[in-house]
Amino acid sequence: MHNRQRCRVAVLAFADAWKDARTLNVCRTLAAECELALWNTAPGHCTEWQWHAVAVPQRGRMLVRWLRFVAVLFWRGLRWRADVLWAGDVYCLLPAVVLRWRWNARVVYDAREIYSSLGSLAERRVAQTLLAWYERLLVRWVDRVVTSGQRDAEELARLLPLRAVPEVVLNVPFYAEPTRTNRLRERCCIEHDALVVLYQGAVQRGRGLLRAVEAIALLKTAHLCILGDGDFAGAVEHHARACGVAAQVHLLGSVPYDELLDWTASADVGWCWIEPISHSYELALPNKLFEYAMARVPVLASDLPAIRSVLEEFPFGVCYAPTADAAELAAAITHLHTHAEVYRYHAERAAREYCYERQQPRIRRLVLELCQNR
Repeated sequence: MHNRQRCRVAVLAFADAWKDARTLNVCRTLAAECELALWNTAPGHCTEWQWHAVAVPQRGRMLVRWLRFVAVLFWRGLRWRADVLWAGDVYCLLPAVVLRWRWNARVVYDAREIYSSLGSLAERRVAQTLLAWYERLLVRWVDRVVTSGQRDAEELARLLPLRAVPEVVLNVPFYAEPTRTNRLRERCCIEHDALVVLYQGAVQRGRGLLRAVEAIALLKTAHLCILGDGDFAGAVEHHARACGVAAQVHLLGSVPYDELLDWTASADVGWCWIEPISHSYELALPNKLFEYAMARVPVLASDLPAIRSVLEEFPFGVCYAPTADAAELAAAITHLHTHAEVYRYHAERAAREYCYERQQPRIRRLVLELCQNR
């Protein structure tokens, strides 16, 4: 395809793309086939595509930050005409739909969660209702929807007035053969023979982090490392002090996605706990599950349908009921560590199946078909 005929794609992400695996992987997939521009909240530079930063306040109310993002995107984005707009989440639906009308473009909506039942809004019913209404209204002007799991796809087809069945694009990393490292032990001054449990992802309610602290308290020589940011960090720190393990719980903040595999490969056990506090969480198939597999790290997971189906096919970890107590989870952590080689064998098998190379053809086909059918 000659350059003058290349499809022009604008990816919109209300996120720091350096730390957002799904956005980065989509951009890397499309850049080989399309002329690509990324609009996100973080500054950066990339030789493969145009990188545009929309400065928003790092703290403060979500609504204010989002309004700033949308306003700047309208002001600056109108100068770059696209054939296809990739709305990277529900918050990018409004600018994507408006720019669609402006450019006569097509829109792909990446519904990476069931936004009408978010765990983070489980106790904020008015906000949840407004977000669900906003999504249902704007999705009428969306050409195709992608989502991160088959159960999510079926739920979205039931909930939303869609033009076509959602395309499933799993939240998985590119294939790699990692080397075991000591990055977490060195960063946190952890003894070489201590057991390291890793949680990576958003630090939010519903991720089992308080229970993880309680399990660590029973293991004594184990440490919990948390790679991620979120408004639940203070509660985790407070609980660690209350349980007497403040020195064994380390909140490290988030790291660039391209560094994540090295960090993950220095853990002994991966924590993949989702509490079913919302329907979205009940259906969850989190990317951390596959990132632990890629790093060949055994996983302790909550027994939810989508997670269970993966671990039944490739048993690189164990599932426990979401109601499991700290003693059960502490015993499971010890078991995973003791039998790590068996679980790593299955993790390698899973890594070859659940890698982003298998997702790329779906994304390219979907976008190029939309571009050709404008």
